Amino acid sequence: MKKNKSDAINFENISNLVSLEAFEQIKTFVLRNGDRQTYRNYDNNNPHYQFEDFEVFLASDIGQSNINNDPKISDFNQLTIADWEADIRYYTLIIVREGDLEANKVWVKSGMQEKQVYLVDTSHKGLTIMKDHLQKYIKQINK
Repeated sequence: MKKNKSDAINFENISNLVSLEAFEQIKTFVLRNGDRQTYRNYDNNNPHYQFEDFEVFLASDIGQSNINNDPKISDFNQLTIADWEADIRYYTLIIVREGDLEANKVWVKSGMQEKQVYLVDTSHKGLTIMKDHLQKYIKQINK
């Protein structure tokens, strides 16, 4: 578990739970089978997929430079699982691809390493609890 001094948000490597390949497969699935929906004030028109009990949103790896999340402009390195009925509403996953550190990609925090997937505790609920709950969402996505 690392702490980014600038915003005090904790994150943890979860590549053993969500591999690079699995992240990319989920991203591709959402882009091919989903729709577009805005879920926050930061950006718009996020790629989105509605599962039975939760939703998945993607966000651009260049942030507001691609405010409409156009896949022709950039890739997606943030995947957010949103469960509006749960105590923990947001599970934010960040993939750090090769070259992302040098490119200063948005969402990548100090201390993250390339070729890894991270869970970010934006809600300050605790990474251990979040990882335990995250597994049920990943199982449903994998179906």
